[in-house]
Amino acid sequence: MNKTNHVSGMHGMTRVSVLTRLSAAIGVALLGMVSLGAHAASPDQVQTGATVVKHHIKDKSKTAKTTTNLSAVTVTGMRASLMSAEQLKENAPQIVDSVTAVDIGALPDRSVTETLQRISGVTIDHFLSPNDSDHPSAEGSGVMIRGLTEVRGELNGRDIFSANSARGLSFQDVPAELMAGVDVYKNPSADIIEGGIGGTVNLRTRLPFDAPGRLISFNTGVNEGDMSKKSKPSASFLYSNRWKTENLGEMGALFDVAYSSLATRSDGIQVEPYVRRNDAAVLAGTHFSQVYVPGGADWRTLDFQRRRIGIAGAFQWRPNHNMEFISQVLRSGYDMSWNEHGAIFNDSTNNVVPAPGTTFQYSPDGVFEGGWLASNSWRGGLSGDGVRFSGDNRYSHQRTITTDWSNHFKWYLSDNWILSADFQMVKSTSRGVDFTVFDSTYLPGVYLDTSGSLPKVTVSPSNYVDNPANYFWSAAMDHHEDDRGWEHAARIDLEYDFDNSNWLQYVKFGVRATSRIETNKISGYNWGVITDNWATINSPNGLADLNNYLPGMSQLYNYSDFFRGNATMPSLYFANDSLAENYMAAYKALHSVGVSWGWTPMTAYSLQDINNQNEKTQAAYGIVFFGNQVFGIPFDGNLGLRLVRTQENAQGWGEYPNLSQSGVTSSLATAYTGQYFPLSGGGTYKNALPSLNLRFKLTHDLQWRIAASKAMARPDFAQLQPYLQLGATLNADNTAVTQWTGAAGNPNLKPMEAKQYDTALEWYFGPTSELYTTLFYKDISNYIETETKTENYNGQNYLVTRPYNNGTGTVRGAEFGYSQFFSFLPGWLQGLGVQVNYTYVKSQGGVNSATDPYYATTVKGVALPLVGLSKNNYNFIAMYDYSRWSARLAWNWRSRYLLSTSDASTHLPTWSDSYGQLDGSVFYHLNKHMQVGLQMNNLNNAKTRVLMGPTSYSDGTVDPRLYKRGIFVNDRRYELVFRATF
Repeated sequence: MNKTNHVSGMHGMTRVSVLTRLSAAIGVALLGMVSLGAHAASPDQVQTGATVVKHHIKDKSKTAKTTTNLSAVTVTGMRASLMSAEQLKENAPQIVDSVTAVDIGALPDRSVTETLQRISGVTIDHFLSPNDSDHPSAEGSGVMIRGLTEVRGELNGRDIFSANSARGLSFQDVPAELMAGVDVYKNPSADIIEGGIGGTVNLRTRLPFDAPGRLISFNTGVNEGDMSKKSKPSASFLYSNRWKTENLGEMGALFDVAYSSLATRSDGIQVEPYVRRNDAAVLAGTHFSQVYVPGGADWRTLDFQRRRIGIAGAFQWRPNHNMEFISQVLRSGYDMSWNEHGAIFNDSTNNVVPAPGTTFQYSPDGVFEGGWLASNSWRGGLSGDGVRFSGDNRYSHQRTITTDWSNHFKWYLSDNWILSADFQMVKSTSRGVDFTVFDSTYLPGVYLDTSGSLPKVTVSPSNYVDNPANYFWSAAMDHHEDDRGWEHAARIDLEYDFDNSNWLQYVKFGVRATSRIETNKISGYNWGVITDNWATINSPNGLADLNNYLPGMSQLYNYSDFFRGNATMPSLYFANDSLAENYMAAYKALHSVGVSWGWTPMTAYSLQDINNQNEKTQAAYGIVFFGNQVFGIPFDGNLGLRLVRTQENAQGWGEYPNLSQSGVTSSLATAYTGQYFPLSGGGTYKNALPSLNLRFKLTHDLQWRIAASKAMARPDFAQLQPYLQLGATLNADNTAVTQWTGAAGNPNLKPMEAKQYDTALEWYFGPTSELYTTLFYKDISNYIETETKTENYNGQNYLVTRPYNNGTGTVRGAEFGYSQFFSFLPGWLQGLGVQVNYTYVKSQGGVNSATDPYYATTVKGVALPLVGLSKNNYNFIAMYDYSRWSARLAWNWRSRYLLSTSDASTHLPTWSDSYGQLDGSVFYHLNKHMQVGLQMNNLNNAKTRVLMGPTSYSDGTVDPRLYKRGIFVNDRRYELVFRATF
């Protein structure tokens, strides 16, 4: 009996038999959590467009996949996209979770990142960068799969990346309008390129042969945020056609261009770290022996703008039935800039005390809740006890361009043999400049209230902030990046189909080789003084006040409609935007009023700023596909092995501290002059990555999958950088070194590895109806942790912080998903539908040590989870698709997760609190070719909350509390869209 007969025979099963097998399958699936599982479809078997295409052009009874051509079904829009995604998931040899766009340019969200968060097990950050908790993002950034950040990006089943020292793609860089679909693989098979223990995300663009003939489509829209109040356009155009020739076979060409711009605003309030204190000033009026006092508060408004321009082209040629050529080009440009006005606490944390005649208020457990702040920090010739604040006008601009040119060839050598080859070139560049102008003031009468949902700050007298004479030009800082990455890749695959085997279907072999060069130039933050208490000029108080020095280059910034009017924060004077946005012109102006030896722009990268790395990989794989029946149940699957060899070569520099201008002994000043010394590293490592996928067809629409595999994820290039920056901390009068420290990369890191097990039960009970549950388990080794250890250089011990392969851990959990249109309802109600998915993830091990932020010593015993892992996240999407109307209301929620083990600003573990966001869309089809609609984001005015802690102290004690660090709000965004396809 052949496979086709096995499947068709299932229709005759009795209801009792079906229910019995279903119950048994559910029981086995639940019991197999720790040892079974899997997800993923080979890129070769997931094609673009609305049609799920057979694996072979030539139909073979044992190897042809179940297919449905949506062009033959009178279904369009939302239903067609769900149908296409469901068929991909059901018919793939592995589990693949997909989002497809049958309508051109109609992914359900306006960015690839936002689209990905709708897939079960996938979460995203809501920050401009995952390691920067001070700057939220309206569109989201980093992508995590099952709580792991080690996610590999693909474009049409091939490598793609952004040049930013990481390995993967910044998915926000790619226009969503160019995509035909997005696929997520969570448990790879041997024919999928290695590189992600979290999973692999494949972006699919369209091909000319996806459409039966000529296709013209264009979209246009305009969006606006309710806080930014700036309208920005978007547009895309696609032309695709195919032609049959008399002698050259069939050819097709496609051209797709997309433009999208966005302006958003974010408001934020932050509290500086809470410090354990027992000095008399803060204990006054209490019965406590120690209390926890914050160092002050910050408030900021960030105006963000981005522009994406993408161009995709494809040429497809079938000279005959046995041969096919495809050439694809994609160029994506991402231009981002933001301008921030930040009122930043700039005093010494431990010197904040109650104002004269007042006391602080505390909670019953000794945590600060409110009080008038004063400071006894040194302030040179200035008088008063006001608290120091800086007005930071910061401008950041970055432009990233990624270009991919790929060529694919497939040749059906015979009825049994297929040869295919891929040749690819990827180039990515990213350049950025970040510049901040600081002015400072000492605010009197500052009252801080942290007892409510939003921290409150008031200044008395309130008009003190209005006088520019109360401010002075204090400092400037620039930072530069110039990243470049190149990769050349070649792949050859050979496939053999078995004609007369009851078990074997086909076997694939392949080899792949890559050469990647990464050159990252990333400067430090080049801070320099203009004037200050210790850097005075010839003025009455030694400072360059804003009233008399460059008076036309500063202005009062009012935090108008702050938090949509729900919070009122003091205004401050800031440098003009024109000054902050041109740092070379700013130097001429600021240098003219500041100390002669003050801030100077960076003119060249230092040696330790340059990271040159070369990586070569070779991989070979073999995978066999099989199928038959067991106990009367049809099944199929694949068993494979991937062998990978990686060769790393890196060159860099170390630098000793510079004590030549300090007051230390002459021997130290002579020995340490900031001299450089060369560093190198790298090596070769090999990995064997087996995989197994099984699928049991319990009924015609119910199937059970089992998978097991081993995966690897190479370290980021930033982690591999051979650099060592040694430093020395001096005492108050600069006469002695109190601590020797260092920061470094580790070019000898090995890849993280994971043994992965999944089991999934999937029920497809309608064309757009599915119910599934997946259990998964990952056993991770070589987990990369950042630790501080003692290292000796030139006879001196240093506390050096660098990444190490030290950790092990496990990640386990479950996913649940349900999708259905209620077509059985009468009339217009049959347009109602719902999509729901939920993911539970739990991790053990892989913890990082914490660092005392005040004494830079490592404190053991603080158990921190894996970065980026939310224990719970879910999506609930209400849908409507009937007659001319389509609508969608989507709620996404994830629970608290760790952002960083040591935040750049606070040096504390930092967390993103639970976050939920409501998005929606509604479209009206004017006719079968045109539709108009409204897309909406952040309808619930979601707040991004950041927490900090636990706080470790050098005496070994730990304050386990998680304190409020920051609260941010972003725009509600609305976009009016028009689409047409002919």
